Amino acid sequence: MTFKIKLENSRILKGIVETLSSIIDETEFRVTPEEFTITAMDPSRICLLKLTINKEDFDEYESEAEAKVGLNLDDLDKILKRSSTNDSIDINFKESDNKIKIIMQREGMSRSRTFSLALLDIDIEEIPMDNLLAIEYPSSWVIDPDFLVEAIKDAEIYSEILNIKAEEQKGLTFSSTGQIGEMVYSLTPEDLIEDDINDESTGAYSLTFLKAILKIASITEKLEISLKTDHPLKMIFNILEGGELSYFLAPRVEEADFDDDDMDEF
Repeated sequence: MTFKIKLENSRILKGIVETLSSIIDETEFRVTPEEFTITAMDPSRICLLKLTINKEDFDEYESEAEAKVGLNLDDLDKILKRSSTNDSIDINFKESDNKIKIIMQREGMSRSRTFSLALLDIDIEEIPMDNLLAIEYPSSWVIDPDFLVEAIKDAEIYSEILNIKAEEQKGLTFSSTGQIGEMVYSLTPEDLIEDDINDESTGAYSLTFLKAILKIASITEKLEISLKTDHPLKMIFNILEGGELSYFLAPRVEEADFDDDDMDEF
């Protein structure tokens, strides 16, 4: 098994890996003749994510059969941080090498840099992504990611939790409450790029996990969010130049309501 994938814009892959490495330590790259995917769950089982980039969205893409490679994302992040805006990123894999090669080359220059990264033997848990993707949500909207980043920064003054409320014809309310006071951030339907809110839905979610995934906002073309009371928050990031990241974040439960079974959010 071999594959070769290339992106001329290093910013895209660098932004993806930086974001994922802040949530999960290790993951598996799955490369088929049609697409590149990463499916993962964080160690605390609070969030699930799936990244899909189609073959057509790469500048070069060669894969004759499915290949799976386990990688340490923190190590890969350190390597990709050595790239500059004008570098292309070329990732090559040969099964006999038991490692991937990352080649960086500056546009218009012959000079190149090659890094290798050893593969990991990862035992991937079956992730119920299809079940989550099948859930029907009564409230969905498309939002400027900067609005959500702003709400998160406002909320963390008071708490580690962001409360979200979607109301038909009224829009969205983000709020946070703490010992020193409270914050309310309101958006009307006119503030949203698209609005499909057909019910009143509420949820409380970890700011830590929201802040981590919002690192990808700088390379996001469109952000769709779906909310359903007592269900995971669903976020779909359409990535610049192609690709989609689906992210599910389990609702925060009051500590008094916890039992052993509750710890397995998904």
